[in-house]
Amino acid sequence: MSLFDKISAISLTIIVILVAIFDLRERRIPNLIVFPATVIGILINSGRANFEGFLFSVKGLTIGFCLLLIPYLVKGMKAGDVKFMMAIGAFVGGAGIVRVLLITLLCYPVLAFVAVVREGKLRVTWLRFRRILFNFLGFFASSLKLYAIRLESLDDESIASATTPFGVAIAAGTLIALYSGFLRSIL
Repeated sequence: MSLFDKISAISLTIIVILVAIFDLRERRIPNLIVFPATVIGILINSGRANFEGFLFSVKGLTIGFCLLLIPYLVKGMKAGDVKFMMAIGAFVGGAGIVRVLLITLLCYPVLAFVAVVREGKLRVTWLRFRRILFNFLGFFASSLKLYAIRLESLDDESIASATTPFGVAIAAGTLIALYSGFLRSIL
């Protein structure tokens, strides 16, 4: 491992831990962390491989942006999550950010389940999950759509759904990608 690799790994580790803590406490990801992180990632990779390193970072942050653009546009996540993914992409490059996202998507359901149990919302979450599932399946079998309508009548909309900060899942996915060989062979 080169000096640039060590500096990059340590910097990225500190950044994702800070963002995860902030996202857990405040439910937002601060620009004050992600913008400098993006610049640091670009500078480290540029120092490692000059213009090729710069392109490596730009490719990573561009792919990081593109991967989360649609979920952001449909209000599935906030802009901070997108900017956080871009900052990580500046460190890990194009293939690395895809790997980070895949691992993040494996971590998120575990974190979401913990949040659902911790907030005591297992019953309402299970009801809403089934409602969405049967609504979708209703496109293929109309009787399932009727079941979804029945489930909707059982839902108490005044009860808020459990929330899980996606930045924490991104941080976990990043650390697993950074310090393990998980999914490395497929990318």
